[in-house]
Amino acid sequence: MNKQKIQNLTDKSKKVIRNERLALGLTQKEFANFSGIKYATYKQFEQNGKISLENFFVILVHLNKDVEFNRFLDSFEFNTAKERVRSDKAQEVKSVVAPIVSPSQKQITLDKEIFGSDLFYSVDNGHVYEVSTFISIMLKDCNDKRMMLLLKYFGEERLKPYILKEKNVKTLKMFNKHVAYLHKKIKKNWNVRKNKKSARYNL
Repeated sequence: MNKQKIQNLTDKSKKVIRNERLALGLTQKEFANFSGIKYATYKQFEQNGKISLENFFVILVHLNKDVEFNRFLDSFEFNTAKERVRSDKAQEVKSVVAPIVSPSQKQITLDKEIFGSDLFYSVDNGHVYEVSTFISIMLKDCNDKRMMLLLKYFGEERLKPYILKEKNVKTLKMFNKHVAYLHKKIKKNWNVRKNKKSARYNL
């Protein structure tokens, strides 16, 4: 009886954490990096539920669920197939908007009128930053406006590693929310263009 209870807890634990990973839009490797544990360790956990208690707690801490451990197991599953399909669909849509700063550009010049002066109060306008330093500063106390600016200037693919490096669920969810919005907007614009094109052929 006790053996079966333990197996049930193991199965439920790996299931809800896997679903939370999917909800955050991360691969197994990205989630392991986000949590600060080895990829092989996390992969094994999803496959057979084997993980040390310490690493299990590390995952919960990085998900901000350490205090809500018991509730976490019951409340963070993807409850409907519709939600899962919506999440998978969002992952399939690729951004086609080119970022303002090209992937090869290593530096950026500060414009306080665009990025605000609150994070750069001690630096003159026109100061040249390394892109990595600039992104890190912008992610400090990040809000919706800054996240949209970061996506606009640097793009989803370049920004994502910095988001994962932050190891902050709030920042990650903010990033995913705005990426999903951009994907939806891009898809809507694409459908409008497609419908206009079809209308021309039907004239």
